[in-house]
Amino acid sequence: MTARPDCSKCEELLQPFLDRSLTADERATVQHHLENCSACDRCYKLEEVLWKHVRNCCDQQAGLEFASSELKQKLSDLRTPLV
Repeated sequence: MTARPDCSKCEELLQPFLDRSLTADERATVQHHLENCSACDRCYKLEEVLWKHVRNCCDQQAGLEFASSELKQKLSDLRTPLV
């Protein structure tokens, strides 16, 4: 099954949507698509949980005791501060 063009565009914009780096029009487009496409909404919810987990790991040093300094840096680099 191939993705519809609007699903492909939504998938492309999910990370910037989570990072809050889209324009207001782009955010509205993604939000509208997520409200009307259960498959993309499931992908978004998974990405959101992953994003929150990475953020929490970076915020909680105790949670990263098992991690190497290289992994800690990679996780920190993935983090986008909230606006």
